[in-house]
Amino acid sequence: MVSNNTSTSQPAPNWVSPPGHTIVSILEERELTVEDFAREIGRTAAAAQKIVDGVQAIDVDLAQRLADTLGASPSFWIAREHDYRGSIAAPEGLKISNLQDFVSRLPMRDMQRFGWVATARSNEEKIAETLAFFGVSSLAQWQGRYEGAFETAAYRKSAAHSSCPAATTAWLRQGEIETADDPVAVWSSKILSDQLPKLRRLTWQKRPLVFLPKLKALLAEAGVKIAVVRAPKGCSASGAVRVLEGGVPHIQMSFRYLSDDHFWFTLFHEIGHLLLHYSSMPILELNESQINSIENEANEFASSTIVPLEHREEMLNLGGSRFPIVDFAKKIGIAPGLVVGQLQHLGIIRYNQMQHLKRRFRWSD
Repeated sequence: MVSNNTSTSQPAPNWVSPPGHTIVSILEERELTVEDFAREIGRTAAAAQKIVDGVQAIDVDLAQRLADTLGASPSFWIAREHDYRGSIAAPEGLKISNLQDFVSRLPMRDMQRFGWVATARSNEEKIAETLAFFGVSSLAQWQGRYEGAFETAAYRKSAAHSSCPAATTAWLRQGEIETADDPVAVWSSKILSDQLPKLRRLTWQKRPLVFLPKLKALLAEAGVKIAVVRAPKGCSASGAVRVLEGGVPHIQMSFRYLSDDHFWFTLFHEIGHLLLHYSSMPILELNESQINSIENEANEFASSTIVPLEHREEMLNLGGSRFPIVDFAKKIGIAPGLVVGQLQHLGIIRYNQMQHLKRRFRWSD
């Protein structure tokens, strides 16, 4: 598979004041009190005061309420929050202490080989390339926009590790870059749900060069962007789902195991998060991530999308023979490799059985 190698970066904002300062300015301009603001966003006066004071962090739900009430986009308020939190982080609290340390933790060799950044010789050039790649002007901004964002999500929902390695943030950033100019419709959970039968049929397509553009188009109709980005060394993520500029949901896949059962299960898992847990974004999937209730719900959603519940009992009685599995897959309209993956996961067949029914992929440099 070949991914885009565009290396343009986004302009980096230079905000260091609390988002509450912006809120107060807008309230004063409109001659509104904190009590008025509280009513507008559906919160108590005490809660509204905490938002203004910067005590209450801005999450996806609050960002949408601020956008509806005060203007700008939800992503404006989220970025405002992340940049501020990053700017006030105490140096001793940062996992990465300086820019040189930051660059040393990045998989620069892979980033250069994949065409994400230009080859740089001096440390100064590497730092300049890194900051431009991430679209930030300081370590604190990177911390607030990337590492801090996922630490917050992990703390609230236990859906990610307690830290976000630098290599993983590079992978996430490349996904943003590759989809920056992708046109999508307005986000619609209903349309996304309606697209599931078409997505299931796509699993029969053998070649990523054929099914990935169709997958991108189907998700775009529901307002969702998707990036398939090769994971660099040090990044163990198989999938991630976030909300980007303008409230646009963004799914990112690494094609980590290069097999159809893993790819499609991960995709349906991320779609499950969007349909079930949109307000909990971002959610980062790591190989050893701690399983919790929302992960179980997304896993069950993916499993039941692959094999609908009304066919589950029949699947459990298939055994480990090729033809019953293939016939069953044709009957329910899903690729045989995905059925094999489900049977292996449930322990009905061993992991070395029926592997030939799975489709394997490879990256082409």
